[in-house]
Amino acid sequence: MESAPRRVARNAAVRMAGEVVAKLGSLAFFVTMARQLGTHGFGEFQFALALTGALAFVAGFGTDNLIAREVARDRTRAGGLLADAAAIKVLGGALMLGVAALIVNLGDYTAEGRAAVYVVGVGSLCEVIVKSWHAVFQGHERLELVSATLIVQRLVTAAVGIAVLLAGGGVVAAAAVYAGGALLSVLVAEGLLRRLGVRRASLAASRWLPLMRAGVPIGLISLLMILLLRIDVTMLSFLADTAAVGIFGVAYRLVEATQFIAGAMAMAVLPWLARATAAARGYRLGLKAVTAVLLPLGLVFVLFARPIVTILYGHAFDRSVLPLQLLGMITLLYGLNAFSSASLIARDRPLAYARLIVPVIVLDIGLNFVLIPRYGADGAAFNALLASALLAALGLWQAHAVLGPADLLGAFTGPVLAGAAMVAIVVGLPAPWPVEAALCALAYPAVLGAVEWLTRRDDARLYLGALPWSRSRAGRTTA
Repeated sequence: MESAPRRVARNAAVRMAGEVVAKLGSLAFFVTMARQLGTHGFGEFQFALALTGALAFVAGFGTDNLIAREVARDRTRAGGLLADAAAIKVLGGALMLGVAALIVNLGDYTAEGRAAVYVVGVGSLCEVIVKSWHAVFQGHERLELVSATLIVQRLVTAAVGIAVLLAGGGVVAAAAVYAGGALLSVLVAEGLLRRLGVRRASLAASRWLPLMRAGVPIGLISLLMILLLRIDVTMLSFLADTAAVGIFGVAYRLVEATQFIAGAMAMAVLPWLARATAAARGYRLGLKAVTAVLLPLGLVFVLFARPIVTILYGHAFDRSVLPLQLLGMITLLYGLNAFSSASLIARDRPLAYARLIVPVIVLDIGLNFVLIPRYGADGAAFNALLASALLAALGLWQAHAVLGPADLLGAFTGPVLAGAAMVAIVVGLPAPWPVEAALCALAYPAVLGAVEWLTRRDDARLYLGALPWSRSRAGRTTA
């Protein structure tokens, strides 16, 4: 039987790989759309996507992680949970799309723009609904099925969408392709679900209200995290000029592009922690893995911010270098926050984490009023970093209270010392940045491996055993 660490590693890897392929498909579709439709048509599509996506998010608020947790504990509940959650999402989503239709009919929107909202809304609702299927796959620790669903959806959407756009299709045609791709994802997920041996149970309206109540604290985490991640750029748009928004946005988008890695790792570990009897040790092992993977990525943004900005955006965005250096470590902090929240959800304490986010948001808003007028994008980036660091510290404290002592020194020592080696190379070696980057790429795993082998050999063996090609005893354990 596959070991728990190996299952977590495999699930995280396939989820990351699937997200990369899916993102490439979406990128091709959106780039073609922008080129073919121009700023006006592309803007109408993006508005429709933002409006309906935000409203559809409310449907089935927080039920996805709830399903994953409960299915991980008892797989026989999958059919009933899926049926009830899908029904709640359909009813709630239809109501939310009605709100979207009301908004565009009361506002000054073109007929084409309103039609785009209607059609894209169907696709947004399908994307929200299919996440219930994804949650069942997650509970079964089969995240490759989630990746397969996303890859089919995004690649088919991109192929058909690009063909339609190049043939002269407009924004409504692009919206129809998007909606069709989202509907296809539901059909693909249903087929994979049946192959998994899960059958939906009959609906029971009496279960809907308890399901929604249980999902609210989990949904609050997602809602508050979105608010925390968006508040800085939103306030920057009000308190500074559009140039400052662009400077901050360039840096933030680079960091944001790495967040799927943290999401994949959190998804992979949630089912394990939901069942684990030794949750504190599992939390520490997962925390070390998250830190080991994301710390070097964050340091790359900090240490090589100038060449990254120059290569991607040119010297016109030189003022984005400092914001990128400040935001870079959010790569790691977001991962710590995602992991802590997933761990508390897995242990039935989501509200404990949601309560931590509120004072952090209040502090962030207050500091933005003080620093943005004076420092612009630099001030917003500093506030975002401070808020993320504070939330990470609070999350670690709360996880300690709920899961028990987790030996944080053992979790962070190896990655931090390896990260220090990267910093020492860049600061102490006067060499071209490509040489420094190559040396950092060699030094980080070497130092990390040495420290772990000398100080935490049992952990090192466990991680080595989690690798797919390993035949070590750690890889065969059923822990």
